Amino acid sequence: MRKFIYSIVLAAGLSGAITSCSGFLDQTPTNAVAASESLQNLSDAGVACNGFYTPLKYYSMYGTVISVFGDMRADILYPSKQAKSYATVYQLDYDETQNSYFGSLWGGYYEVINRCNTFLENVDPLYLTISSSDKATLDNYVAEAHAVMGLCYFDLARFYGSPYLKDNGASLGAVLLDGTISTSEALEMKRSTVAQTYQRAIDELNEALPALKKSKNTGHLNYWAAKALLARIYLYMGKNSEALSAAQEVINSGVYALVDRANYKSYWAAGDGEKESVFELLISLKGDIDDDGGFNTIYHCLYFEDNGGQSIVPTKKWREMFSGDEDTDIRYSMLEEYTWTGGAKDMWLRKFLGNQELGFTFRRNSPKVIRMSDVYLMAAEAAVKSGNSEAANYLHAVRSRRVEGAEKIENPTLDDILTERAKEFIGEGHRFFDLMRNNKRITHDYDYDSQDYVGAEPYKSDGKADFDWSYYKVVLPIAATERGIYPGLEQNPGYKN
Repeated sequence: MRKFIYSIVLAAGLSGAITSCSGFLDQTPTNAVAASESLQNLSDAGVACNGFYTPLKYYSMYGTVISVFGDMRADILYPSKQAKSYATVYQLDYDETQNSYFGSLWGGYYEVINRCNTFLENVDPLYLTISSSDKATLDNYVAEAHAVMGLCYFDLARFYGSPYLKDNGASLGAVLLDGTISTSEALEMKRSTVAQTYQRAIDELNEALPALKKSKNTGHLNYWAAKALLARIYLYMGKNSEALSAAQEVINSGVYALVDRANYKSYWAAGDGEKESVFELLISLKGDIDDDGGFNTIYHCLYFEDNGGQSIVPTKKWREMFSGDEDTDIRYSMLEEYTWTGGAKDMWLRKFLGNQELGFTFRRNSPKVIRMSDVYLMAAEAAVKSGNSEAANYLHAVRSRRVEGAEKIENPTLDDILTERAKEFIGEGHRFFDLMRNNKRITHDYDYDSQDYVGAEPYKSDGKADFDWSYYKVVLPIAATERGIYPGLEQNPGYKN
């Protein structure tokens, strides 16, 4: 059976959502034309490359779902009194019959992977028509395709597979694709292991590195972003020496830098690609897709009252992490008390205000996937775990730029670093994975914090939730829609087949 392929150029402008009637390996949109006819020149290749990133920006991926599932399943964010829709995520109250949240996330990654594979299968003839001076640019586009697939496979492994160190990657991982496939082949595809998925992500990134540009490339994965992503993958795998080496290379390059305390809050409202952003998904006036001016991101109305969302609140536990530093830590100053009609109060997080250069329109926030603070704290964590004395310096590099008069922690522990990560990355989707990959426990306690179950009933009879990586719902289920289309697709343990 002949293989079906996207029109790369047309796909670059299509919605990132996977429709309910399509499977995650479906590659035949109704307006598709042969990709070989779409890649006629270097400009076409550039449009295609931009298209690799488009689905990642949407609500169903880094726009909302990845952030929510990365923080609200943990202990630093919960739904406000007014928002019941996120209680399902907060309470891990999901199952294999649900389609929302899960189908679009799993399918979204494969839309991106299919775009990249289709491009790679059809790009070679273009090398025969471009000038030698353009070859490096085309090489970079090819490298970006590999790097983006590395990101996708890593995310699929951490959302849909057990933490690597729980069983050394033996659990079910992603479906690994070596190119576009036929309909009959799609029905036979099986899931790999988490270890195989991680290795595939590493292989894609290593394939990309030699040709990726080392200059800043806003909205795209460049050499340094790929290296930082490798550091993250190695850290999740417990390969601490490799993680430290990769993070150090990014730090020592001097291409990016930590934003200082005085400019931290304005960094979140600054123009795209500000110095600390190693990789962010670019939301711009030219890139707006919906009529309301954005990609429907989580940042548009969930965190504070004047945008009408009123949905997400930092937990009491997160606020108490700043005990003694409330007046000196710039991150705590992003909290603002709000009084509801009737007198009830909440503390809103005014972190994602919208891009100042785009008029502070609330939907125009570029999701920041990798920041230099993440690179430094990954280096600190890897150093602690490998016995490297530089851990204190890497941790202090971040703390000294966030806390006025910060004292250096000379012998930091893993918990010191995880606490710093919780303070720094609230709303960015790291906390749940930070705790689970280290087999830490996540505890919700109604007696300690009465808002722990805002919007829903407690899911433990004693008013507590307490779990670690052994709880099967740490891993998301494969959605009913996907398993209906691909009956052979294995469901994760604990969920019904």
